[in-house]
Amino acid sequence: MLLASPMLLIPLLLLGTPCSTFAVCEDALGKSHSLHTRGLTELSGAISCGTGRSPLAYIGYGCYCGLGGQGWPKDRTDWCCHRHDCCYDKAERAGCSPKMQRYEWICEHNAVVCGKETPITFTCPPPPHIT
Repeated sequence: MLLASPMLLIPLLLLGTPCSTFAVCEDALGKSHSLHTRGLTELSGAISCGTGRSPLAYIGYGCYCGLGGQGWPKDRTDWCCHRHDCCYDKAERAGCSPKMQRYEWICEHNAVVCGKETPITFTCPPPPHIT
C-alpha cells in the first residue's frame, strides 16, 4: 500500500502471536526489494527504507526518538517514536526481546512490507529539521 503523500510509517508493531514483531514504514517513493531479519539492526534498515535517511538522524530528536523518553511528544514524528517505544514495552512485558528477536520484512518501493498479520499502521513524517 502506497500513500498519496510522503507520510512515513516506522514503528515496530506487536501483533499476532505473543512474540511476533513487525516493522512497518512506508513512503510514496520507489525502491527495490530486499529481505531483512533481526530486531534493532533491522529497525535501522526499515527507517532507511521508508525515509531514505540515516536512522542516526532520528537519535535525540524530540522527547522519544532514540534511547529512552519522557514528557509529551513534541510533534507527529516524536509521536511515531513514542508509539514505537510503547510497542517495544508491550513486547517486553509479554516476555519477548523485540530488540533482538528476528522478524521478516521486505523493502519494496520505499515501503516495508511485513508479515500477513499487519493490519495496523501509523503515519509519521520525517523530523522537520532534516533536509
